[in-house]
Amino acid sequence: MASSFGQEMLGRIVQDKKGKKLGQLTDLVIDVSNGEISELTIQCADNIDASRLPFPSQDGKVAIPSTEVASFGHVILLKI
Repeated sequence: MASSFGQEMLGRIVQDKKGKKLGQLTDLVIDVSNGEISELTIQCADNIDASRLPFPSQDGKVAIPSTEVASFGHVILLKI
């Protein structure tokens, strides 16, 4: 069962540190040992080539470590 926090976050816009839209959050991976978010999966925007990003990608989706997140809010801002 998904938490309300997780459901609330899905679909949010993900931007790079310059404010450029990279895509939308489609999934969160939780580390069961500590309950923290370990990874975010985003569906890249149509104008973004996922394979050119420095993270694992497949079918236009990118797995981004939570350590690369600068802030969670109405928009998820990355450090890159």
